[in-house]
Amino acid sequence: MTNLDLNEWFFAFIHISFIYTFITFLHLFVPAYHVRGYVHDGPPIYRLNGLRVFFIVSFLFIICIGYFEFIDIQYLIKLRIKHAICACLLGLIFTFILVLPYKKNSSSFWLDIYLGRLKNPQWFFNRVDGKILLYIIGGIGLELNLILFYFEYLQENKPMTNIILYVFLFSFFTIEYFYHEYVHLYTFDFIIEYVGFKLVWGCLVFYPFFYPTAIWCKIHPIRLSFNRQIFSICIFFLGWILSRGANNQKYLFRTQPNALFLGFIRPITINGRLLCSGWWSLSRHINYLGDTLMAIGLSLAIHGGIFPWLYPLYYILLFIARERTDYERCKKKYGLDWNEYCRRVPYRIIPFLY
Repeated sequence: MTNLDLNEWFFAFIHISFIYTFITFLHLFVPAYHVRGYVHDGPPIYRLNGLRVFFIVSFLFIICIGYFEFIDIQYLIKLRIKHAICACLLGLIFTFILVLPYKKNSSSFWLDIYLGRLKNPQWFFNRVDGKILLYIIGGIGLELNLILFYFEYLQENKPMTNIILYVFLFSFFTIEYFYHEYVHLYTFDFIIEYVGFKLVWGCLVFYPFFYPTAIWCKIHPIRLSFNRQIFSICIFFLGWILSRGANNQKYLFRTQPNALFLGFIRPITINGRLLCSGWWSLSRHINYLGDTLMAIGLSLAIHGGIFPWLYPLYYILLFIARERTDYERCKKKYGLDWNEYCRRVPYRIIPFLY
């Protein structure tokens, strides 16, 4: 290995470590608003400032590479694979730090490593929730890769509506997530999952470097036809309406059980436990369909061959497996109420099909 290779690995590790540390620092000290979560064994109050940290880091990154040109864009692009590998290394180190000191959660050491032993780790004198911080790092890391991807093709000075549309829609996806950060305290990840390799590696590596699959492709900047743009946008926002509508309706039900969603959708439930009106009358996991449609809209927008379609394919495989697991868990938890719920809402994910 040459000195040049060693220098590149060193700087790639420094870049990733600095960005993740800087995000953590901002999360600690940027003013936040405080909300109560759904998780009973988690912190009573969560500090949320993801959107503010997102805009600070994104703005500084744009200024540094696009205006002042402190770091050469081509150099960052050259280090992209090394950045991903270094993020993977940090994910492994952080996983062992989070898992090894704590008591076993199962009979299998490797299962504990994968799924975790702590459900809601708290750091810095309970000022930082581990899951919140990991998702902030993942979301901002994704956006930084999108920004770099945009500037990479901007230098070619060619029509690039496919790049612009892809980055715009994906950035909307990320900003919208942080805007509704409080809603996600009531989702599967916060309520059920522990913090192990699956979540740590997912946030530090998978979200930033796999979700935007187009960054790994040789994309040809083109001027998308008007019809292709409209079709991509419509698919994406149909998915957003399904996903955001479902998550927000469930959030309202859990915080204000008798409130009308959107001012007119009455909460119809089974013994006050299972919601089966509005979005949740369409299928038992209509939010999964929404997330998948958004991914399809992004793949249509980038027009980059087969590889970008790995993102929606990942969602399809993930959600089919997760739905089956959730089905068994809910069957045990709700008993006869779950049977009645399945009778009223017969479709698993796709209305009238599946």
